[in-house]
Amino acid sequence: MGVADKTLNKMFGEAFEAYGNELFRHCALRMRDRERALELTQECFLRSMQYAKKGGEIRDPRPFLYKTLRNLIIDEYRKRGIVSLEKMAEDAQAVVDDLLPPDESNTLERAVERHEGATALEALQKLPEPYREAIVLRYIDQLSPGEIADIVGESENAVSVRIHRGLKKLRAILEPDHE
Repeated sequence: MGVADKTLNKMFGEAFEAYGNELFRHCALRMRDRERALELTQECFLRSMQYAKKGGEIRDPRPFLYKTLRNLIIDEYRKRGIVSLEKMAEDAQAVVDDLLPPDESNTLERAVERHEGATALEALQKLPEPYREAIVLRYIDQLSPGEIADIVGESENAVSVRIHRGLKKLRAILEPDHE
């Protein structure tokens, strides 16, 4: 193993420590399949490392990894085709359960959080994909509009507008009488 390989291994080891969990959560939320999300997250790091080993430039690993993962998720959606609504609902509840902290001290509070989380996730799934993706990247993954722009290949202004409009649509779904 040469010096360049050791440097790459170190860089990707650090990137995995820093971003592995958030990439997995992002993928689990988008895929609604925990096992497949884990596989795609691992594949994301593998493909990114292969790209770097071939001489590809990675300026900022976080947006690059998200973009790679996004492409893998799109490929997976294309392979899957149509999924039943019942399966989506079951998977969505499992994702909400995974995202909640494992605190069992107050089961009523946890049940309310689970219900609110499932309701929010259900509403999020009703949004058109571009809005849903922008909101997930911004508020769940906590990426900046600039990082999101790098991932989706659009201007920062277009991303900011999409987030704003997506939030408006989400609010209309969650609070239909509020308009």
